[in-house]
Amino acid sequence: MKTTTKILLFLLMPLLQPLSFAQQTTTSRNLIVQDIEFKGNSKTKPGVIQHYLAFQKQKPISTAKIETSRKQLITTGFFKNVEIYTRPGSEKGNVIAVIEVEERRGPYFQFGGGHSDLDGWYFIPASLRFDNQFGYGNLADIQLFFSDRTSKIAFNYKKPFLFDGSTWLGVNAFGGSRRYLHFINGLQAQQDVDIGGIKLHIGGNEGFLRFVTLGLQTENFKPADELSFTENDSVIGGVQVPLALRPVQEVYQISAFTLALRYDGRDNHYYPRKGFWGAAIYEKATTELNTEVSFSRLLVDARFYQKLYAGHVFALNLKSAHASDDTPFFKRYYLGGANSLRGFAERRLTPVGYGTKLLLGNLEYRFPFSKSQSLEPSIFGVLFYNLGGLWNENAEIQSDDMFHSLGFGLRFKLPILGLVRMDFAFPTTVIENEDFQLHFSLGQTF
Repeated sequence: MKTTTKILLFLLMPLLQPLSFAQQTTTSRNLIVQDIEFKGNSKTKPGVIQHYLAFQKQKPISTAKIETSRKQLITTGFFKNVEIYTRPGSEKGNVIAVIEVEERRGPYFQFGGGHSDLDGWYFIPASLRFDNQFGYGNLADIQLFFSDRTSKIAFNYKKPFLFDGSTWLGVNAFGGSRRYLHFINGLQAQQDVDIGGIKLHIGGNEGFLRFVTLGLQTENFKPADELSFTENDSVIGGVQVPLALRPVQEVYQISAFTLALRYDGRDNHYYPRKGFWGAAIYEKATTELNTEVSFSRLLVDARFYQKLYAGHVFALNLKSAHASDDTPFFKRYYLGGANSLRGFAERRLTPVGYGTKLLLGNLEYRFPFSKSQSLEPSIFGVLFYNLGGLWNENAEIQSDDMFHSLGFGLRFKLPILGLVRMDFAFPTTVIENEDFQLHFSLGQTF
């Protein structure tokens, strides 16, 4: 009898083991955090660490929440290392969560580059960071910043959790120069504009307010009173400069408020396969803020992603923008180039004085070269079609004025810089001296 029982237990063992595992999994999902202990944080306040945890006291904890919390703490840059583990609590089903950190000491240098969803590519050759210097979780840095025809030195400060943690506050002070391209009688000219100012932004961390950002800014713009032509090295100034580009005062002081709504429902930022990203940004410069130039601007940007099969993705971007007629040229819109309408030279389709009404559409078919199911392929191709138009205040929007192009591209990931983009673009709307463009940039087009 005993022998028979042993044989039956041996045969049933494979069935009993999965049941036991399932019971253990269910139990682990029902574990409750009795308390949270912190180790190694001689500088960082416990409340700062708690803001980045995916679990709370008297709430359930799981392996997924522990890993999410660890990654979020590492991403802050406050710590060199983070370990999170549990030990039994005073009662069955309760655990003590232990957060053990190795803090980063003193300021440190950082450099990098990449792509932002609204501003295009950027490169930071040097940044001195002062994050979490006094243990309150604040972010601060001084950086050299280069982006699309802009170079500046900037000081950035952010308090990620203000008041009860439901709000964040950011301050950006900067000074530098921005180069504007103009096409005058088919010739490319450059005009430098010195820039400087300070911007204040506040937004939410919870609920609907996490999609909302309010801003208040004051900026100084000093356009050069001469243009330099790149093809023949000639320079014009004074009354020779087109009226739309001729500064009527030495420095323009502009004070404005901004309201931004942003939503990000993409499943992946690097290579989204499905989801939606959208933004609507309104800017108003008004005399109530003591601005020297009054104007308003509105930008609406929508991006759609749909997986087709095996990592192949259909992506669509629609963008519309409008600025009031009294908007100065350095606050208006341009058309043409790697981060605008491909197939045409940078700013080539921009009227003199830049435009006040912009329509832009991008359609892409993205496909990885590898059969790997990686969520972030290191190299992939793109087929694309672009159309767009730009008009000034005196022109009516007409479909016949739209420009079109198509082409193919290659994307590959590099250390530090991230995603590098190379596009071979062919205009289907023929204009003088435009038959092919090879574009290089950073990040996705959208």
